[in-house]
Amino acid sequence: MKNLFWMLVGTLLAGCAGSMGKGNVRGIVTDATMNTVTVVSVDNGDTLSFSTMNADRTEAQGLRLGDTLEVSYSGKYQPGMEAMRLVVYPAALVGADRDEHGCIGSAGYTWSEVRKDCIRLFEDGIRTEAVDGSGQVMYVVFSPDSLKAELFSSESEGSEVLERRALPSGGHVWNVEDDDTKNLRYTDGAWTISRRGKLIFSQPKADNNATLGAWQELHYEGLLPAADCPGIRYTLTLRHREHSGDGTFQLQMTYLEAEDGKDVTFSYTGRRLTLRGIPSDADATVWQLLVDGKEKEVFNFLCEDDQMLTLLNK
Repeated sequence: MKNLFWMLVGTLLAGCAGSMGKGNVRGIVTDATMNTVTVVSVDNGDTLSFSTMNADRTEAQGLRLGDTLEVSYSGKYQPGMEAMRLVVYPAALVGADRDEHGCIGSAGYTWSEVRKDCIRLFEDGIRTEAVDGSGQVMYVVFSPDSLKAELFSSESEGSEVLERRALPSGGHVWNVEDDDTKNLRYTDGAWTISRRGKLIFSQPKADNNATLGAWQELHYEGLLPAADCPGIRYTLTLRHREHSGDGTFQLQMTYLEAEDGKDVTFSYTGRRLTLRGIPSDADATVWQLLVDGKEKEVFNFLCEDDQMLTLLNK
């Protein structure tokens, strides 16, 4: 299933901030395609549809059919009117999708010991890359007081907690009292991880380059055709500096009714690169998504007018 070949042409939803509206409805999501969401009201059973093109989606990542959605809007309701803000309350998932802490893995959440909360590494972690080119990634998450740092590897489950210690020369390092400990430091404008004096992971310096502008986040959604199930619902989130075409991504693909009538979701994180040109169009813009991990999976999307994506290969 994970390696299912499919071709995608879809209009995607780009989310941006909006103010709270004067109206409010809560309902069950029955459709969420083509920049529109349809819900059945839990109050009176009415079917309502909204445009989500300009809605604030901060609290509506990973929207699924069957989720409860709260929609805020301005003015008297009209079919297809603009939603101002979306808040999703995910439907209960089955099986091992929720861990012992209640974190929903398919939505990209994992438990953080230093935060004592379910987090998404894509949003809350500092991404460092293996310097040997293996494709391994290590995310760093700090406790609220920065006294502890937690390391999450793309190649293993669980995490490793380091403690902050003062250096005789000034500054700090995060490690444990062990000869084989990893050492986390902030050096020359980037976070680095070393062991026994050897650098093993480093944060891309462009991620901390403020001259490239503030961080921006874009959201895209759609429903894809599939040969082996009713369709594939996807959610793509991109983060990048304002003046940079590169950054990071989180991609979720939900295969509808894929196993015994139940949905199956896969979540990917990694680095996004912006490339130029394809054989038929030298000026085409291609987003290359490099998935975290040694498997080095790659998604190549043709981007047209920031509105339409075509998956060139998987």
